[in-house]
Amino acid sequence: MLSSIAQALSLKYPPLAIFYAKEAPVASEKFKPMCVMHAVAKAAMGKTVAITQGTCGCPGAGQGLGLEPSCPDDFPGGRECFLRFLSIGNQDWDHGCAMMEKLIEGGAPKILIDEFAEGEGFVKTPELVAQYLEEVPRIEPEGPYVVVKPLEALETGEKPKVVAFLVEPDQLSALTVLTNFARPGIDNVRIPFCSGCASVGLFPFFESEQTSPRAVIGLTDISARFFLRKLLGRNILSFSVPWALFEEMEGNVNESFLTRHAWKTIMAE
Repeated sequence: MLSSIAQALSLKYPPLAIFYAKEAPVASEKFKPMCVMHAVAKAAMGKTVAITQGTCGCPGAGQGLGLEPSCPDDFPGGRECFLRFLSIGNQDWDHGCAMMEKLIEGGAPKILIDEFAEGEGFVKTPELVAQYLEEVPRIEPEGPYVVVKPLEALETGEKPKVVAFLVEPDQLSALTVLTNFARPGIDNVRIPFCSGCASVGLFPFFESEQTSPRAVIGLTDISARFFLRKLLGRNILSFSVPWALFEEMEGNVNESFLTRHAWKTIMAE
């Protein structure tokens, strides 16, 4: 389907349909194990990508796409190593040092070893990481695959769970305003602290199950942006919308600011 929002925003990349499937679409690429940002980029370039647990490229990607529950115990070295990995690092305690040696012996990439040792520094303490994990949404996957494809490439019988826009700052502003256009309240858009894959998967999936679903701004994850900048450029963020909210927003385009002076002036510059 063609999107009125995409046309009004003059998007560089097509809106992406994201949904669960019991089987991978026939024409889809079976995603190889790597960062999920590569799947997002492939879909933005017109491909259909099917991701399952065996093709998630990092320990957290399965959880980030809602394919499996969060399980820090499965992280190299266990839960405590994971809590330290996101925060202060593992180089100052015996178990962490022993695990680092195993990673080196196993041929792990240098960047993983360095971050395992020093910590990513995304959270101040392991205790705060543990609290964060308690607040991560939990959902039941509706199939073993997550499919990512251009919205306009949807086939008969396929219905997105989420539509993700890849946007620059002006477009992000427009989508934020449009989300709030016909809804009460001022918190109809959220920016959760989460991984890049969770910001286009788990959190929008969770919102789609709520009575009044919110849009989710994402790709704020520093690690995700490290990969994304080479694939789609430095100025891209995601704006992911549960399907019901997307349909509502599509229906509001013509009577909204998107047809008025301010937006037309921005687009003309």
